[in-house]
Amino acid sequence: MPGLLDSVLEKLREIYRELESPALREVVERAELEEYEDKVVVRVPDEYCKFAFLKEIYPRVKRKLQVSLLVLTPSEDVIFELSPKYTFKNFIVGKGNHLAVRACQVAIENLRKKSIPYNPIFIYGRVGVGKTHLLQATGNKALERGFKVIYRSSIDFAEEVVNAIKENSLGYLRDFYKTVDVLLIDDIQFMAGKERTQLEFFNIFNHLYQNNKLLVIASDRHPKKLKDVMDRLINRFEGGLVVELKLDEITKKAIIKEKLIIYGLPVDQNIIDYIAQNTGDNVREIEGFITQLKAKESLNLKPSEEKARLVSPVEVVKEVSAFYGVSKNKILKKTRHRKISLVRQIAIYLTRQVCRLPLAKVGEMFGVSDHTSVLYAIRKIEKLKKENPQLGEEIEFLKTKLLEG
Repeated sequence: MPGLLDSVLEKLREIYRELESPALREVVERAELEEYEDKVVVRVPDEYCKFAFLKEIYPRVKRKLQVSLLVLTPSEDVIFELSPKYTFKNFIVGKGNHLAVRACQVAIENLRKKSIPYNPIFIYGRVGVGKTHLLQATGNKALERGFKVIYRSSIDFAEEVVNAIKENSLGYLRDFYKTVDVLLIDDIQFMAGKERTQLEFFNIFNHLYQNNKLLVIASDRHPKKLKDVMDRLINRFEGGLVVELKLDEITKKAIIKEKLIIYGLPVDQNIIDYIAQNTGDNVREIEGFITQLKAKESLNLKPSEEKARLVSPVEVVKEVSAFYGVSKNKILKKTRHRKISLVRQIAIYLTRQVCRLPLAKVGEMFGVSDHTSVLYAIRKIEKLKKENPQLGEEIEFLKTKLLEG
């Protein structure tokens, strides 16, 4: 009998052969598997690969194989329940998250009085702004006060519902959830299209709400923008406090400072500014960048003196346009013309490399809403650089010219 890892690997190979999208094939190719207890952990390079895997690949695996999968980026911990490492004490509070943090704290403070001012609390924001940390911190504070807490991702909850239906134990599952004081649901957007899961969650939600129990829900988007989710669920979400989590510049630098301390690196304002300039609004990206700096011991180079100048995407497009003789307008628009398409991909690649922007922001610059397409363009140029030395030299020349001004 094949083990869990072998079974999942074989199914991924089958799915890979069925995929038509080069970007999705790239996501599968770059996935790494590891076994953790009775689950298989799928490690993908970044948040955008994670989103693509969960949305497109995960459902195909589950249709063909009954196995518990956890999809994570390299910097994410394996979390099935509450983790003691996430607390309010180590959550950096700033202008962009103060309201959400205070709402969760006040809710816990009033939970025993059965007079929760905001319920449910619906937290939304881009990847890496601290949604999971805030949910976990809320849960840990509730545990300290003796409350019963359940933390689940929507994917885990859906899996519980499916298993309960198969085992004819839905009654037990409902009773289990109805005994909690605080229910924390992460990544609610992945409940989209799962009608039975939504129905069960709706019933549990109503019971807890009516009994003055706290519900905190996290999503990557506002309730109004959730697709394939029941209207009555969205109405429940909007009936409480809907608050966005953002990462403002001051908070971002405070987070960088804390991470430098955690990693045992020098806390210097020039280093903090250097990291801030070279990362996006994503805590995991910041942590990944600091990890790389530590591994390469590049902090010894005094970033304030060695750092490359800041380059805007507009400069990149202008330079690529002049070098290859293709107008800026053509580079910024989607095209099927082979030569222009290649130049456009080079511009995308250099924008990511030189400007150090998140994939989503690079996509916005080039009118691409699907970040997996940006990832595909970058991977394609990396591959072409190896296959075509002349092209590689041209791209490196442009990169050096942009960085050195």
